[in-house]
Amino acid sequence: MRGPRVSGGRASRLAAFSWILYDFSNTVFSVAVLSFFFPLWVEERVGSGGFLSGAGLVNSATAVSALLVVLTAPVLGAIADLRQRRVPYLILLTVIAVALTAALDVAGGVAVGLALFVAADLSYQSALVFYNALLPVVSAGRGAGRLSGYGTAAGYVGTILGLVALTYFVDNGETVRPLLGPLGGWLETGDEVYSNAFVPTAVIYLIFSLPVFFLVPDPAVSARRPLNLRVAYRGVVRTVKNLPDYAGTGTFIVATVLYTDAANTAIANMALYGRVVFEMDGTQVRNLLLFSTVFAVVGSAGFGLLTDRVGPKRSLVGVLVLWLAAIVLAAAALGAWMLFLAGPIVGIALGGMWTVGRVMLVALSPPEKLGEFFGLFSLAGKVSAVFGPALTALLLFIFGGGAFGYRISIGSLAIIMALGLYFLLRVPDAGPERNVDEFAPKTGATLDSPAP
Repeated sequence: MRGPRVSGGRASRLAAFSWILYDFSNTVFSVAVLSFFFPLWVEERVGSGGFLSGAGLVNSATAVSALLVVLTAPVLGAIADLRQRRVPYLILLTVIAVALTAALDVAGGVAVGLALFVAADLSYQSALVFYNALLPVVSAGRGAGRLSGYGTAAGYVGTILGLVALTYFVDNGETVRPLLGPLGGWLETGDEVYSNAFVPTAVIYLIFSLPVFFLVPDPAVSARRPLNLRVAYRGVVRTVKNLPDYAGTGTFIVATVLYTDAANTAIANMALYGRVVFEMDGTQVRNLLLFSTVFAVVGSAGFGLLTDRVGPKRSLVGVLVLWLAAIVLAAAALGAWMLFLAGPIVGIALGGMWTVGRVMLVALSPPEKLGEFFGLFSLAGKVSAVFGPALTALLLFIFGGGAFGYRISIGSLAIIMALGLYFLLRVPDAGPERNVDEFAPKTGATLDSPAP
């Protein structure tokens, strides 16, 4: 079957728009399961205080899922390079994540919920390896920075709309249940029933993923080879050993470990930080997330355009400087109102980080190893996601799960972000155009992709 055609080495608008929509869908999952409703669901059941608090359990589960991604993501990327296929793996992993998200609604207890959370997060993060590797295909002739920025911006629009829609299910289960008739049996009634968010999240995740499944090309830039796990593992080991041969890539991976560690840990703890330190209720935390996310949309699109103009390295340096300012402001906040000052900076920096980071990797990676390098990129993020939540859980255990312990935990992230900036400054400046052009000629003739 043929995918959508493009001419003159330029990706079709339909393919680009379909790719962008996937960012919309997976970010709804991220905010609902990773950042907001699931952490509050756990905290509601176990309370706060010490390692076995809601914060401690969620950070520990996040560290476990991240460790699993560390062990699998580079090999998944290597398999994609061997087969020169990305979309089939993206479909499989996304469908698994969708099913596990829906299953959270019927979790009988915290232990089962945490196990489902780990599996869903693993599937979600693994799918991103293949999704990001499609960026050069859809950005051919359109600008990798701009497309990446539009995708990230769409993701945060999804966050805003998702929070509004999911909150309605959480707060109004008693009203919605009779409207759905026999299909509403999964809804619980009561005040702030956080589990009511999980099934709608799964539905949104699936629906807005469908276009990328069927409408994005999946071209090969080298000969397809048989699937062999041993060869894939050996290829990853060989690539890691030879990272110094790929100018700046190894240093960039180290920088990525550090800055994503600080950023992801800050985001994962935003809801609980506001609740524990400033006793913010669910509505206040939700408003803070929505307010910050509006600025994430602006930061995503803005840094995408800036990346195409001045290059990914300079843009990413600006992103990390903003992160440093936001973390210090949040850790030293005198009241909840100061979080509403830090929130916009966090939003802009978060949108810019995801927009520019993947363009930077496209610029540094050889095109025939793009999947493998995005696997390493995911590994870098997950190594940080093992260390960051684990460190946070440890500091909360040492200093207690109260306000003081949380301030210490969040404040320590500024040091990690500064180290990330130090290594980033040592990465050579490069543009993504050369690697994007490798995909452009192949998109003008025959495109192998699932049928629409």
